[in-house]
Amino acid sequence: MSQVSGLAPHGGEPGGELSYLATADVLDPFEHMDQVKPKNFGRVGSVRPTALLYTAGIGASVDLPHIAVMPQGLDAWERAYAQMGGPLQVFEPRLIEAVKAQLGRQVRELRRPPRQELGPREVPKLGVPAAAFPRWLRCTGCDLLAPFEGEGGPFTFFNTIGMRPDQARFVHKQCRGRNNKGKPRDSVAVPARYLVACLNGHLDEFPYTAFVHRAHGGTWTCEKTPGVTNPATKLRMLEWRSNIGPEVRITCVTCGLTRSMRELTGTAGAERMPHCRGRHPHLGTFEACDAETKLMLLGAANQWFPATISLLVVPESKELNVADVAARLQGVGAELRAMVASEAAVPMFKMLILKDGLDLTDVPDPTVWEALELVAAGGDVDSGRTTPYSPIELRAPEWRTLIRPADFARHARESDFRIRDVLVPPGLTPVIQTVAAVDRLKKVNAFVGFTRVDAFERIGDAPERLAPLARKKPTWVPATEDHGEGVFFRLREDVIGPWEDAVRDSKLWDAHREAHRRNVQRRTSTSAAPIDADARLEPPRYWAVHTLAHLIIRQMALDAGYGSASLAERIYAWRGADDRDPAAGFLISTTSPDSDGTLGGLVEQSAPDAVERLVARSIARASRCSSDPVCSHRVPRGQEDFLHGAACHFCTFLSETSCDNANRFLDRRLLLTLYSNQVTDLGVAGLLDGLTT
Repeated sequence: MSQVSGLAPHGGEPGGELSYLATADVLDPFEHMDQVKPKNFGRVGSVRPTALLYTAGIGASVDLPHIAVMPQGLDAWERAYAQMGGPLQVFEPRLIEAVKAQLGRQVRELRRPPRQELGPREVPKLGVPAAAFPRWLRCTGCDLLAPFEGEGGPFTFFNTIGMRPDQARFVHKQCRGRNNKGKPRDSVAVPARYLVACLNGHLDEFPYTAFVHRAHGGTWTCEKTPGVTNPATKLRMLEWRSNIGPEVRITCVTCGLTRSMRELTGTAGAERMPHCRGRHPHLGTFEACDAETKLMLLGAANQWFPATISLLVVPESKELNVADVAARLQGVGAELRAMVASEAAVPMFKMLILKDGLDLTDVPDPTVWEALELVAAGGDVDSGRTTPYSPIELRAPEWRTLIRPADFARHARESDFRIRDVLVPPGLTPVIQTVAAVDRLKKVNAFVGFTRVDAFERIGDAPERLAPLARKKPTWVPATEDHGEGVFFRLREDVIGPWEDAVRDSKLWDAHREAHRRNVQRRTSTSAAPIDADARLEPPRYWAVHTLAHLIIRQMALDAGYGSASLAERIYAWRGADDRDPAAGFLISTTSPDSDGTLGGLVEQSAPDAVERLVARSIARASRCSSDPVCSHRVPRGQEDFLHGAACHFCTFLSETSCDNANRFLDRRLLLTLYSNQVTDLGVAGLLDGLTT
């Protein structure tokens, strides 16, 4: 019997939707929970939908108050969708196209996490399935170490209070304590902390039994009870503090052998690690693997690195043609499309798909009808691309829309994108060309896979290193929608272009370029293909735009009423090329899974007087730092490899949720001349020096 868990319906709790975790001691947690003894409820916890993409997604370990679970692969999600009558989709052709290029042309849909409509006292019964992982548990009363095996094993799962999922736990019944002389009682069992991972995305339980008996070749023997799977063998995990740190020992009570986990640390310990079995616990599969394994702790930061694709939903042209509409309609269910028997039914069809987030209100009915006929006839609107899109390729359509707010100011009342031009204050026109108020925007995010041990960027964004989300090539992937508002700034190209050319020949830029090369060399995984460091270094205009966005977000947090962690930047900064125009601008937005992201406080900062005051205060605050002169004179030298200059937590850095690039590529000196000899010493003058008077 397997312990199965699930994430289930979105609830209307304050601050946004939640997804509920559920568990049942059967293969199908949605139909046979009544057969479990003791009878358990399904829900064991909750996470936000966005957490399924960034922190607690498929293949990640989710720490709950008493247990740890792992969301399962897409094959298991199908059971939840079947129970709720079908999935809810996210409609965005650009995102589907990007996912297809990453995972294969067989991908057809973006699906929201399963949800279930509930009354105030109802208990969820379905969700995204998740298995208890790791299954090896340690009793907190007697240190017994054993796997959970359902009925007949030493541990029992209890989740009998439907409205208290935090009480879900494993229990060692009739525990008598460490000396085996105490009064029998139920003791809570917690997950054993050690796991085994490899670079190919596999994760496995630590082989405690084989380890303590010093197994070779995958077998082990116990002196008193020989045999590979003898149930009489009993292990204990003992832990205590020592003068050199925590000491954990695994002991076989049956034969008396004991061994310290410290033996597996360091270079010598790596040679003692077991072979990889090629296990994907989120899929329940094993495959051939010859990679070296690494010891890993439960909940370690390098156990799971998500790979996601995110973009803004923006209109790319004032009028969609038939092919554009057909690309959007491919994500609509075939049954719903078949209901449109003539052009007269198109208005009702528009209303139905609008509820699911696909807005074709402004598209003429004949165009929609032709697009429906094209899709029904099997018209090929697929680009056929099989190479992943670069960040610039994904953001270029957004940039083309944001720099022309007047072309997209008139949209339907229900539209997810509203933008209007704002008068640029005369004091800012020497550098800033456009300011736009984005009254409503939608960001869509898709989860395409994950890596273990090494982050995606440390392996050169190699798609072949992504762990699979399903046993076969997936035809859909999980996705979420975030709604919000924002303010867009565009810098003048005729100003930033010549300034950038001068910076690229400066001593400061040479120092940043060498530091970046050292950083890439040290951070890149030994298993990655060769990476061109210079190709990954953002240009000077990115540093300047990125730094300005940080300064304005810090000031907006004081003026707009939002916390800085709830504001996010989206940087558009690249040099011109044969296939694209140059870009220099940024969008500051607040996004939330519900309507809380569109309260209007941020858009108010786009008014001309507010913008001028906002920029002026940001520049004034950036001109000094409590760490100066150390901060203002910081330049990477020698073997230093930090990717910022005059920037620190006191003046420029933001929280992880706000920054587009992990607080890298920041330097106040690119915006302002911070000290008298800066131009002489570094060869760099501030881009905004003309605005400080």
